[in-house]
Amino acid sequence: MADARLGEHDPRGWVCADRLRGEGGDVARLDALAAIVNAFVWLAQHDKEPADSGYGVQPGTVPEYNLDAFMEVLNDRLLYSRVDWVFEDDRFQERGNYLLHSELLRPATILLGDDPTYKTVSDAFQSALTRLSKGETDVALTQAATALQEFFRALGVEGNSVSDQLDKAQRAKVISGADRSLMKPLIDWVNADRSDRGNAHRHREGDVTKADAWLMMHVVAALMVRLSNKEPRDIIAAREKREAAELAAHKEAAERAAAAPVALHREPWEEVQAHPDDTPF
Repeated sequence: MADARLGEHDPRGWVCADRLRGEGGDVARLDALAAIVNAFVWLAQHDKEPADSGYGVQPGTVPEYNLDAFMEVLNDRLLYSRVDWVFEDDRFQERGNYLLHSELLRPATILLGDDPTYKTVSDAFQSALTRLSKGETDVALTQAATALQEFFRALGVEGNSVSDQLDKAQRAKVISGADRSLMKPLIDWVNADRSDRGNAHRHREGDVTKADAWLMMHVVAALMVRLSNKEPRDIIAAREKREAAELAAHKEAAERAAAAPVALHREPWEEVQAHPDDTPF
């Protein structure tokens, strides 16, 4: 039903039941989620009416809405499901609106996901995102650094640490001396941060914040894209071109199937017999 408290009086304009069950396309489901979130925000800001009844609620109790915790959990769940939207500044907006996401994280995940050579790297990087979405920031930090180490291995460079791998990469001419000078401060920071605050080391709860983990994710993503010798825009363009080609091929196949003549079903007795006078009886 529509809720007059939200300024909605027509039930037909409210979120329909099938959307709440998860049916429909991605846009429809996101619309349903947005409606629920906006309703919660509105209630948190305006609902001061004491509750009349309810399980575990005393009559006359003023409802409490923990808006900050709700938004944090919501955005973590969206990240866990790899939904490229986030609720920020009182509205949903695409993560792609953030420069670091569009220029670093998205190209890196596409690069790793589209090339089987980087499967182990991709698994570690995706694990870091998943751990971050669950609030396990120390594990996320460790997994991100592991992804970088695995990226070097995918390039044929072994080593006990990413700093060691960087030196070996220059000696093997995988990178130039200029690249090493550019990357060394960042690599040293990645190595030190994992050593000091990764989940394999003792630290107090809260020492590794989400901002710390996100910084590690962005630095590692930038380094991997740079090591690939590919431009972020080219990585994204290649994915979009392939998806467009696959969509066109699928559409062409569907059109051919629709245009193909339908073979008429013939009963056995309608088939041409060796002797016209024969019948199946």
